[in-house]
Amino acid sequence: MQYKSIGLWLGCLAVVAPLAFLLIGCEVDSASRKIIIHPDSATIKYGQSLTLSALNGYVYTWSLSDNTMGTLNTRQGQQVTYTSMTDPATPVVQIITVSSVFFDTDSSGTGSNAPVVHTGEAYITHVPYSNLYTTTE
Repeated sequence: MQYKSIGLWLGCLAVVAPLAFLLIGCEVDSASRKIIIHPDSATIKYGQSLTLSALNGYVYTWSLSDNTMGTLNTRQGQQVTYTSMTDPATPVVQIITVSSVFFDTDSSGTGSNAPVVHTGEAYITHVPYSNLYTTTE
């Protein structure tokens, strides 16, 4: 009879332990997680558009290093479309940054760590419209 109770206890522990981690939370490697943008570099000309996608985050916020060089169709979401609005005399680079905030919280809304912002960057080279370069990924 004693063996059955030990087996039952171990069986309950095997079920309850993973649930406890879900409810309480545990430290994960999100502090070292980098947001990935695909493509992370491209070459485009005036008027061309490029779709960018982000991975390894939750809620994404996008920004541009120079708002006069191009536009984003949205500033929120996993995927955005960037359109070139510049025809430079020589190649110039636009840096597109995406960020995602990670919160370490439990079911009560409190957490052991402050929010951590993770970022990723894509480098878009604008070339003169008459240049022979084509869009690359």
